[in-house]
Amino acid sequence: RRCQAVVGVLTRQRMNKLPPWIHLEVECGTISVAALISYPTMSAPSLSSPRSPTVLFRLACDSRTGRFVPVFPRPASLLRLLACNDPSASDVQSLRSAAMSSSLGARIAARGGNVAKRADVASRETTGRIVRDAFDTLARSMDTLGRKCGVGGDWNDIDDQSTSLREKSVDQTCHDVRASLMACSGMAAVFGVAAIALKIAGGVDPVADMAGGPIIDESNSDLIRVPPLSTPLRQRIVEKLTKEGDGETKRMSQLQGELFAVSAQASNEKLGMVCFDVLTMLESASSVPTRLEYAKVDPPKAADLQAVTEVGSIPPSKRRKITEAAGESSICHHTLEEVEHATTWLDTLLRQ
Repeated sequence: RRCQAVVGVLTRQRMNKLPPWIHLEVECGTISVAALISYPTMSAPSLSSPRSPTVLFRLACDSRTGRFVPVFPRPASLLRLLACNDPSASDVQSLRSAAMSSSLGARIAARGGNVAKRADVASRETTGRIVRDAFDTLARSMDTLGRKCGVGGDWNDIDDQSTSLREKSVDQTCHDVRASLMACSGMAAVFGVAAIALKIAGGVDPVADMAGGPIIDESNSDLIRVPPLSTPLRQRIVEKLTKEGDGETKRMSQLQGELFAVSAQASNEKLGMVCFDVLTMLESASSVPTRLEYAKVDPPKAADLQAVTEVGSIPPSKRRKITEAAGESSICHHTLEEVEHATTWLDTLLRQ
């Protein structure tokens, strides 16, 4: 009942109406969050307009506490690790944590607690920390909205203004849920669908935190505030001469890398993928990559996209699970079905 009440309130809102690319469905005590992912092309609006939404993640309602818990598809292993802020999801975070833990004790003893504060501030920019905080915020907003829906009893109105004040409070909570749903859907599209597709198209595992911090660009204001997912294209060692305080010259080696990065734009109109060519510099294995420059990759031509084989034309190995969207004739597809279209789009960009 709580899931149905929350979805009913979100779909009936007029002020904070959900974007048209977000689809919510209640099934078996969970709320399925599906989205229409668009892939821009130069000669067509998008590759995904005639297709159905894809289930990115679910919000399961705990039968004991009534709280909502994010649940992710089984193929989206990277997304699950990032949502738990697991260091194994990012090699950069793992090496940095190991280096910091080995020297943090000595620095704290010598300089006090300022070192620990700086280390905590730096860790907030990691992908795992940002993704975990985003889904925790969504879960808290959904819990608050579930309590304000009045499930399990009647409201005790004290005066005539109680109804209007309650509606105003629910509207404000719906605004918070809407913002969290848009941000989490963009992250799930990048680290869920795009991560699998980039591994297939590029042939190597994509790496988190390798392209620097979040890209903040005025021309791409709708970009999700999370470091893009990247895969290395070319790397070379660059030697640099630095002068020490005593006047001696020291030769330092740095790793310069050219990366292909994937992010997403979440706006009121659409959820679209966007790619960048990124140039980074790495001083050591445990240091944070510094993004020197980046450029947005032009979308491919629609004629260059190879036709994707329809899933329905191939006999499935086992029965497919589909979810019918509430009040609509469309069907929410599984993550792996969306990966086919994303792989075609990314493979075209990598080859051009």
